[in-house]
Amino acid sequence: MKLEITPSFLASALTQELPVRRGVLKMLEVAGLLSLAELLRHQGVHLEKLSNLKGPDGAALYSLRVTRAARALATVRGDTLTLRYVEPDHDKAYH
Repeated sequence: MKLEITPSFLASALTQELPVRRGVLKMLEVAGLLSLAELLRHQGVHLEKLSNLKGPDGAALYSLRVTRAARALATVRGDTLTLRYVEPDHDKAYH
């Protein structure tokens, strides 16, 4: 899958504590190697479509596990995963 990293994702990732930054790197490594179908089945990344939220362009928003608590928010178009933001609080990622 192709990865697109937005400035907001990069800014939010770089301001996180070290364990979250390490989790972001690991998630990026895995996501860059797998297809969308494989990511949807991957238990570590746990890519999940958020039915109640939309991305800035109206596209479906997805959550990816970064750490036990932190999530990355992304949109998917074709074979491109556009990473939008890192949320360190699991519950806030879903609202």
